[in-house]
Amino acid sequence: MSLAPRARAQAIAARRGGQHTLAVPLALRLAAKIGERPWEAFLTDPTQLANGLGDLLQAVQPDGVVVTLPEVLADDAGARLEAALEATRRLRATVRDDAVLVAVLAPGPGLVDTVRAFLDAGLDGVVLDGRLPAGEARTIGNITRFHRAMAHVLGADSSGLPGAETVPLDAPVAKSGLVLTDGEVPAGAGVPLVQDWVTRVRG
Repeated sequence: MSLAPRARAQAIAARRGGQHTLAVPLALRLAAKIGERPWEAFLTDPTQLANGLGDLLQAVQPDGVVVTLPEVLADDAGARLEAALEATRRLRATVRDDAVLVAVLAPGPGLVDTVRAFLDAGLDGVVLDGRLPAGEARTIGNITRFHRAMAHVLGADSSGLPGAETVPLDAPVAKSGLVLTDGEVPAGAGVPLVQDWVTRVRG
C-alpha cells in the first residue's frame, strides 16, 4: 500500500524519500479555468482560490497543487499573498493528508517570513526559483525541517538545498522526488493532458 501524499512529502523532506514520487503540476491557470473563474478574482479571493484548487485536485488527481507562483506575487503581492495563505489553511483542513500543498517563491526581501507564514498555514513544501544566499538557504532549510516540510530549489544552485525535478508537460517521464511541470500549465492545456502527465511521472 503506497503512502498518502503528505507522508511521502515528509519522507522526501527527511531525505529518506527513496523512490517516493509527488507529481505536482504548476496549474493555477487551469484551476481557474475549470470553474470559469476570472483570473484576478481567483488570485485575490481565498474562497475562489481554495475552491478552484480543490476542483483541480478532483479533476486531475495529482499528488498536490501549487498555491502560488513567483509571477503571481510579482503584482499586487499583498492581496495575492494573503489569499494564498488563507487558501492554504482551508485546503489543509479539507484535503488532510491526501494532497500536498506547495508554494513556488522567488528569493527577495521577506522570503524567510513568507516561508514561515506558509508553513504555519499548513504548507508541505516550498520551491525557491532563483539564487539564494547560503545563510538564507540554511535558515529556510531549518524552518522547513522543523515543520517536516520540503525545501527545494529550481535549477542548479549552490545553496545546499535539493533540486526539484521538472518534467515537460508534453514529454512526461517517470521521476522520483518532488516533480513539477517545467513551466506553468497553459489554461488551454486541458485536463486529460495533465492527467496523462501525472500518470506517466508516477510511472
